[in-house]
Amino acid sequence: MLGRRGSRARWVASVVVAAAALVGTSTAVATGSSAASAAIPPAAPRPSVHWGPCVRPQTAQCGQVHVPFDPADPPAGTIAIGFEFHPRRDSNLPSLGTIVAAEGGPGYASTSSRSGYLDLFHPLLDRRDFLLVDNRGTGTSQPIKCAPLQSFNGNYINRVGLCGAQLGSASDLYGTAFAADDLALVLDALSIDKVDLYGDSYGTFFGQTFAVRHPDRLRTLILDSTYPVERQDPWYRDETRAMVDAIRLSCRRSPACASVGGDPVQRIGAVNDRLRANPIHGTGYDGDGVKIKVTVDPGAIGLLVASAAYGPPIYRELDGAIRAYTNPAASDPAPLLRMVAEAEPPGKAGPVRQYSQGLYLAAICNDYPQLWDINAPIATRGAQYSASVAYLRATDPNAFYPFTIPDWTHSFWTEFRSCIKWPVPSHYVFPVPQPAHYPNVPTLVLSGDLDSLTSPEGAHTVASRFPNSTFVSVANGTHVTAEGDFNRCTSTIVMRFVAEKRAGDTSCAAQYSEIRHVESFPLTLAAAVPAPQGGTVHSSADDRRLVDVVMNTVADIPPRWFTNYDGTGVGLRGGRFSYSGGADVKFKLKDVRWVDDVSVSGTLDWNRTTGWITATVTAAGPGNESGELHLRWRDWDIHAIASVQGQVGGRPVGLALPAS
Repeated sequence: MLGRRGSRARWVASVVVAAAALVGTSTAVATGSSAASAAIPPAAPRPSVHWGPCVRPQTAQCGQVHVPFDPADPPAGTIAIGFEFHPRRDSNLPSLGTIVAAEGGPGYASTSSRSGYLDLFHPLLDRRDFLLVDNRGTGTSQPIKCAPLQSFNGNYINRVGLCGAQLGSASDLYGTAFAADDLALVLDALSIDKVDLYGDSYGTFFGQTFAVRHPDRLRTLILDSTYPVERQDPWYRDETRAMVDAIRLSCRRSPACASVGGDPVQRIGAVNDRLRANPIHGTGYDGDGVKIKVTVDPGAIGLLVASAAYGPPIYRELDGAIRAYTNPAASDPAPLLRMVAEAEPPGKAGPVRQYSQGLYLAAICNDYPQLWDINAPIATRGAQYSASVAYLRATDPNAFYPFTIPDWTHSFWTEFRSCIKWPVPSHYVFPVPQPAHYPNVPTLVLSGDLDSLTSPEGAHTVASRFPNSTFVSVANGTHVTAEGDFNRCTSTIVMRFVAEKRAGDTSCAAQYSEIRHVESFPLTLAAAVPAPQGGTVHSSADDRRLVDVVMNTVADIPPRWFTNYDGTGVGLRGGRFSYSGGADVKFKLKDVRWVDDVSVSGTLDWNRTTGWITATVTAAGPGNESGELHLRWRDWDIHAIASVQGQVGGRPVGLALPAS
């Protein structure tokens, strides 16, 4: 379970041997009973660096710094914090500083995301060093290994309790405050004074914590898709408000959705009413093309809308899929079944060195607000949670519209009860001291206006707490805006901010293209709408109908990339595709079907560095409705127009039509 921050502890002195086995090759770790509420005292001796080989890349320098596991009791033991240092490319000129990037989750290792960060900051690395430090409990910093949690098997809440019990009284020594102080010690060990710190998602929570605890160590701070450290609503209603706004904004900006009329949020509410009484039980193909059993109920719809901000597919397809299912003439559940299957979590969390589900719980159960008193015995928390739900029903019954409170609280996504069996903290440390003083460091806050994982509302709150902040709203941006931006806008703003301590002209952030919605999901070629006439060759309605199906079949493939991990997948109604590449993604299609009676084969190139999508395909439909077509459009263009050239049934086709 990756959690809402996505896209989101511990050991005991009495079981040092078990703890050391749990974290791998650590020195013994220990706990104390006193609170470690402040940064590690300046008088503490500077830690030394233990250098070691880098697995990759060879140009980096890697090592560990052993820091106190419990800062309140330094003699009791240490934990090894792993780092990866990339020296500037031009050593003949003086250094302009060091950039540090912090990954999200919590639980993800920053070193596992090196390629994305190196791509992002590449223009600055001639004269700037680059540093990745894995937070304690992740990656190369003795990752927490709670095997039952990592496998996602069994009752999740019980597995969380088992992990907490395994860690015992050290279950609260992996909070963000400790990780922020660890970074300061690594900087000391490497003789680095000030840094430019970039954080995305939970990395922004970490960034704020570091800024408050160590303001003198920052030159600039960049928070990409952020949310507040303090005074969060434990029900996260700002995310629900952002979700509703994003669904409406996305539909209004896409002509295919806007032309339908009505309110897409109301359509979600109506389908929830229907599914509450009669859930859909069927099969769908997950992101890797594996057929699985699926139940579509309001909780599943909640999973879809809550996780829509991870990328375009859900915004693109949900409204059309709902209308296909509720179509009185021919109810079609296939698009919804596919969406839920693709959104279902994988069977396991993957290698613990890349992502630690144990650390995820260790962080959120201590640092995020809960719906019970965290100091209360576990046996009494259930009643406290029930009282919180009852109070919400009485005071804000529409808190999660278009979902009911039971719909939302029982959705797999929301995790309101995940920490209910986590141990009572023995030495609780809130991420920032109270009252918190946010420094006057130049701070850039980036927020996608379609991001419901870390809401624009919450990002505005964060920006308001830093007196020297610049807020940039990114039109049609989802969760995390600068990575994978390929020098379009937000990434260049980030580069300029690091170089000049100012954002400069940010007007380009309003120029990102809309997410193009699927207008409808026809079952057959005959039910498809002919592509509009235009271009160089006049075509019949039948020929343009086939062009429309081919256009939608081709356009349906790139969104699958966001949910696919093994390089192969399936079409909506059959056929298979495979792909290779990350920046320039090349697909091969074999009999892919978007409607039942038209198969499409050929090649598709999606150049993510330029936005161009090109495809050369053959289509086989009923009768003479077959052809060979070349399609091309620039995905980055607002209201992009696709060029379609070729022949259908031996007749020439030359069309210019809206891209799907």
